[in-house]
Parts: sequence; structure tokens; C-alpha cells
Amino acid sequence: MTEQSSVNRPQKQASQQMPDDEIDLRHLLALLIDGRYIITIVTTVVTMLALIYVFLATPIYRANGIILVEENAPGVPGLDDMAEIFASESSSATEIHVIKSRLVLGRVVDELGLTASVVPDYIPLFGELFARGISPGDLNGKPLGLSGFAGGGEKLEIASLTVPRYMHGEDLSLIVDSDSLFSLWYGSQELLSGKVGELVLSDTVDADIRVNALTARKGTSFTVVKKSRLQTILELKELIKVTEKGKDTGIIEISLEGSDREEISRIVDSVSANYYLQNVQRMAAEAENSLDFIDDQIPRIKNELINSEEALNDYRSERTSVDLSLEAQAALDSLVQIEADISTMAINEADISRRFTPQHPNYISFKRQQSNLLGQREKLSLKLEALPDTQKEILRLKRDFEVNQAIFVALKNKRQELSILKASTVGNVRILDEAEVMPEAVAPKKGLIMVLAILLGGIFGVIIVAAKNFLRAGVSDPRVFSDNGLMVHATIPHTENEGIIEINKWSLRGFFKKKVKVRKPNYTLLALEHPADLAIEALRSLRTSLHFSMLDAANNVVMISSASPGAGKSFISSNLGAVIAQTGQRVLVVDSDMRKGYLHKRFNFEPDGGLSEVLAGTMESEQAIKATKVDGMDVITRGAIPSNPSELLMSAQFPKVLAELGSMYDLVIFDTPPILAVTDASIVGTYCGTSLIVARYESCTLREVNAANHRFDLGGVDIKGIVFNAVQKKASYYYYDYGYYNYEYKTEE
Repeated sequence: MTEQSSVNRPQKQASQQMPDDEIDLRHLLALLIDGRYIITIVTTVVTMLALIYVFLATPIYRANGIILVEENAPGVPGLDDMAEIFASESSSATEIHVIKSRLVLGRVVDELGLTASVVPDYIPLFGELFARGISPGDLNGKPLGLSGFAGGGEKLEIASLTVPRYMHGEDLSLIVDSDSLFSLWYGSQELLSGKVGELVLSDTVDADIRVNALTARKGTSFTVVKKSRLQTILELKELIKVTEKGKDTGIIEISLEGSDREEISRIVDSVSANYYLQNVQRMAAEAENSLDFIDDQIPRIKNELINSEEALNDYRSERTSVDLSLEAQAALDSLVQIEADISTMAINEADISRRFTPQHPNYISFKRQQSNLLGQREKLSLKLEALPDTQKEILRLKRDFEVNQAIFVALKNKRQELSILKASTVGNVRILDEAEVMPEAVAPKKGLIMVLAILLGGIFGVIIVAAKNFLRAGVSDPRVFSDNGLMVHATIPHTENEGIIEINKWSLRGFFKKKVKVRKPNYTLLALEHPADLAIEALRSLRTSLHFSMLDAANNVVMISSASPGAGKSFISSNLGAVIAQTGQRVLVVDSDMRKGYLHKRFNFEPDGGLSEVLAGTMESEQAIKATKVDGMDVITRGAIPSNPSELLMSAQFPKVLAELGSMYDLVIFDTPPILAVTDASIVGTYCGTSLIVARYESCTLREVNAANHRFDLGGVDIKGIVFNAVQKKASYYYYDYGYYNYEYKTEE
């Protein structure tokens, strides 16, 4: 029955454990709670950086203008049909491409001289901030007393600038020599110098410049960059935004963003004006091309009219009387009208072919009408073939005359209409709104940036906390040792009352004295200073566990060691001895770290006259024992630092001393150096009945503990268990630890 229950117990415990692949939301939340300070600091830093950026960033404004593209260009009353021939059938998408074409933007670049960019040289980082808000021409003196830098209010307008091609895109410096004199530099090379308002030529290179306006203090410098015309056009094409307002409305918005309110307004106005101008020129050019075509056709049609009239008169003179029947006369009238329509369509065919592709519905409809007229003419011609020869001949001659006459009259009328249309051409584009700069800056968006900064700061903080937890090598859960076959005798909570104190100290910093707090080691015995501390309560639990572990031990000697330095061996040894001594037992604590032991500091003793002297035979054991403030507890310090501590421990004197001390006390505790650093602990553990390893919370790794345990095994030392020291009170540890933090027992008053 007992065996079965012992077998079932581990299964039951295993069933209660959480699967490894299951996500514990409470644990994740606890990690965030533990890392709240990191998250808060990272969020604060990111927010402060965003605040600095918002404060220093140059405001970006937006200027926009609106134009209207009408479906038909306005014409002269009564000529709507004629105007439709030359009206723009382009969609808004087409017009947007026209606005952003090199034709329009090139005119803007040439008109405003955008190939030369000018930026005043401000004081780095804060100079532009100081100059912000100062009107052009309002100079406020030297910025911070520094010459050569712009302080706000400077103005430089360059009408034209020509430099060699290899200087395109390079920084040039324009320095103000006086109120109206300046010089242009390329690095340390002076290119030219001259006066405002004049074309200045260089004597050394192919360069010239014309400055229209210059307002700045003497010595102020400007950075001038000359760009190629194509590069400037392409950059402007990327910056300018042209969008249609609504669908198929013909209303197009032109907008541009930049830091210079006046410049972006001028650019938008120039784009609108040049687009309007090219539209008018395009309409006038279409009418001009049609006029040229008609002027070429009129003389030819006039000659044909004269010839057909002479031929008709001559035939009538030869035939004294030729009468046409009513049916022939009606057919002749229809044929004349059809021929006139065919001729008119032939005149318009060139324009239709130029404006539309063969697949366009308008072109297909035009060709269909032309084909119908040709078919009607063919039918009438076959009908007239049945007439007598005389009537056929007079009918042919009369047809030619009337057709040429109708075409000539139509051409004269159309020429007059086109002349009127050309003179009244205004295009199909109207500028509805001129460029205006929005009063509020569009960038940076301060509110959005701050909100995003807080969110990103929080995310970065969470990532850092998660990465820190993921990359943490130190053990934070005592179950890790248990799962690897190492018994945990006790978990010792971290205490704020041990290890450090705060004192006030005067220090001199610069010209001022300041009172600061200095942290220094505090080696007082916690069991005496704070007996109710949770760490002391945990040591009392260790005392009980140690009692049962020593029931089958070979002697009453306990070794306390660690894998690496800083685990808290001396703290455990001294305070454990004090706790056991307070129960009425006689306890001896021996500092066996003869290299760097500092156990004597906790009792305000000198290190000399200790274990090294006893093992060397220069002092008796009774002489090395020092009494402490704790009744029943004595201490043997490390003694003077020997040259061969390991040889002293391996001498025959050591087991004799150990046996002697074991007979004098109920319990002897040896505080040894870390096993991975030196081998002294392995030597001491050979003669000790009970051996423990101290592992520090989140500092000691499982690999270190396993390596230490393996080294002890090689020396024949059996480790009874682990003392998990300095466990901190964390939310992530709270859910899985059943220690003193969660079950603090206080007395009711």
C-alpha cells in the first residue's frame, strides 16, 4: 500500500503541473508588472525624444489652388457645333498628367528660378528654432554673438545662376561682404564676387550669378546648391500633388507642402497659370491648323468652280434647249447635297483622325456616316444612268457646278467662323481659387506623434522586458533545481536590511557643495539587528531542514559553498550559526576562505590569528576561537593570507583540527570559497558530514550549479541540497513560490 501511494504521488503532482506548451497569461502579466520601471523609463525616454523632435522640427505648411476643366470651350453664340470640333475631350486623369508634365513644370522652374536653392546657415540644432517666426528683413543682431550664422530675417533672391556641370548638386557658399556686396565660394575657392542687381561673371571658371535682393548682416553665409533643370523638374513633380475633387467633376486641386509659405504659394500659382496658358495656346493652335487647311483648299475649289461653270455654259450654248424632268431635277438636288456633305466630311477627316484613334467611338461613327453618304451617292448615280445621254451630260455638268459652288460657300463660311473662334479662344480651363497657404501646419502632427511615441515607447519597453526575461540565464524558479535532481532546502528572501546602508556625505562639485547619499557595505549580523526579518525566518526553516539532513551524517560539520562568488555564503553561514546558537546549541563558524574571506568583518574582528595560523601549527585551536555577541556562537577567522592555502587544507593537521573542533561544539559551519574558482571547497567537503551549495536568485545559472556539483562528485563530496538565496519579491515569482513573501506572519497588536 505504501509503495503504491509513493508511486502515485509523483503522477498526481505531475498532473497538477502546467503543460510547457500552454501560455500562462498571469505569468505574462506578472512579467510586465515586474518590468514596469523599465517600461516606464523607456516610454519616458521615447516620449521625451518625440517631444524634442516636435519642438525642434521645422513646421511644414500646405498651399493649394483649384482649377476647373470644362467639357467644352466657350465659343461665339451660334457656333456651338463648330466649337465642339475643337473642344477638349480629355479626362481629368489626362489633364493631371498634363499639369505634371515637363512642359508645364519646366515653365514654372524657369519662371521662378527654382534651379538654385538657397538656405541660410543657422547655428546647428537650435539656430533654425531661434530664427522661426522672424519676418524677412527684420534682422535681430548676431545670434548668440556668433558671426557667420543667420539669426532670422535674412533674405536672398537669385535671379540666375550658372556653374560648371561638376558643381551641380554641390554646396556653394555665398558670403555677405557688405550691404550690397557678396562673394560666392566653392569650398576654399572663390568663384566670383560682385554687387546685388548686376550680372557677375567669374574670371576663373564658367560661372555667373545675378542676385536680385539680399538682406543680411555682414559676414552671414548662405548655402547655395545649383541643380540641373531636369533634376529640378523631377523633384517638383514628386513634391507637387494634383488630384481630382470628386468623380468626373473636372475640378482639380493643386497642392504643395513646404516650410517656406511664400515660396510654395508662388509655385502653386505659377503651375495654375502656366497650365491655363498652355491650354489657351493649345486651343488657338487647333483653330490655326484648321484655318491653314481651309486656306489651302479654297483656291483649288475656286478654280474647280470656275471650270465647272464654263463647261456648263459652253454645253448650254451648243444645245439651245435642254430641260430636265422633275424627277431628274430632284435627283440632282439630292446628289448635290450629298456631294457637299461628302466634301465637308473630307475636310474634317484630317482633324478627326488627329484627335481620335481608329478604335474611338467618335471616329467609328464618323466613318459610318461617311460610308452611308458614299452609298447614297452610288445609288443616285446608278439611277441617273437610265436618263438620255443629253440629260445625263447636262445633269453631270450642272452637278459639278452646284457641288463646287456649295463647297466653296461652305469653306468661306467655315473660314469666317474659325477666324472668329481663334480670336475669342479662352480655353476650357478656369482658375477658381488662387493659391492660399493653410494657417495651421500640416506637419509635424504633434498630437499624433506624441501618441505614437507613447505607444512605441511602451512596445519597446515590453520588448526589452520580454527579451531580458528570455535571455536571462540566472535561475529564478527553485523548481528548476528540483527538476534536475537537486533538493532545495530553503529559499532565502532578499532583504533590504542586509548588505548596504545609506549615509550623508559632503562632496565638492564645481564651486558648490552638495549633500549626497553614498552607499557602502554593511556587514552587521542580520540575526541580531533584525531578528524578525523574513530572511531570518527562512534560515530558521533551513535549520529545521538541516537537522533532518544531518541525522545520518558522519559528523556534525557542515560545509557551505557556492558555484561562483557573490552568492551569499558568508551571509548564510554567519546568520545560520546565529539562528542555531539562539536555540541553545554551541555553534562554531569557520572562515575557510584563506584567500579573500571577509567573515571577520561581520563581527568586527581582525582577520589575523585564525585558521591559517592553526593549520600552519603556529597557534592552537583554542587560541584562534573568538567569541561573538551571540551566546553560544564562536568564530574562527581566516587568519593571515598564506601563500599555499590548498596545501594547508590537504595537510594532516586539518582533519585533526576538524575533529577537535567537532568535539567542542554541537555544530561546526565551514564557510568555503566558490568551488569553480578554487578547489579548496572540495578538500574541505571531504571531511564534512553535510555539504550545501548556495545559489543566488537570477545570478547563478543551472549550468554553474551542475558544474559545481560535478566537481564535488569528482572529489567524493556528496551535496545534500541547494540554498536558494536573495529571492526577490516579484509578481512573476509570486504565483509560483510558496515562501515567506506570500505567508508573512505578523502579530496583531
